[in-house]
Amino acid sequence: MVRKQARRGSGSAGGHLASFIAGLACGLGLALLAWMGGYLPRGDETPSGLPSGRDEPPIIDAPGTEARDRQYDFFTVLPEMEVVVPREEIEQRARENPEQPATPTGGSYVIQAGSFRSSGDAEALKAQLALLGLIARVQEVSVDDTTWYRVRLGPYDTARAADQARRQLQDNGFDAMVMSGGG
Repeated sequence: MVRKQARRGSGSAGGHLASFIAGLACGLGLALLAWMGGYLPRGDETPSGLPSGRDEPPIIDAPGTEARDRQYDFFTVLPEMEVVVPREEIEQRARENPEQPATPTGGSYVIQAGSFRSSGDAEALKAQLALLGLIARVQEVSVDDTTWYRVRLGPYDTARAADQARRQLQDNGFDAMVMSGGG
């Protein structure tokens, strides 16, 4: 009696490799379609799908870092006069003197909730803030020949009002900066 030996695979090694490459190509194609369709994060969003606002340029460059030979007008000088108020300082001002203006001359506070290179991301954040009952505006600025879209709230006349809005943003998962002297 002659026994026949069982064959383990009927295909060749080349057939398996071709199947692997075809599957890999299909998977990559589907991943690309999902990414382009907005179903996968693009890297500029937090895991929750909310824009992070982390691609922020510096508010004011250090003095002397740029040649001052360009033309100045009202719209370029005003944003440079803004000063970021640290969180601890705005909380202290709100506790000790809640009606304190932002500057000795009676200026106001502004809250910046984010800054983006894409106007769509800025508008999306503005819409999310509107759902919280906060009125924001998108301010287009140019920094070193790059356009940024800043999402801002305010102006707030007192430290208490600015701190309350900042706390509401923080309680809802948004990082925000309180600034004085600008708008």
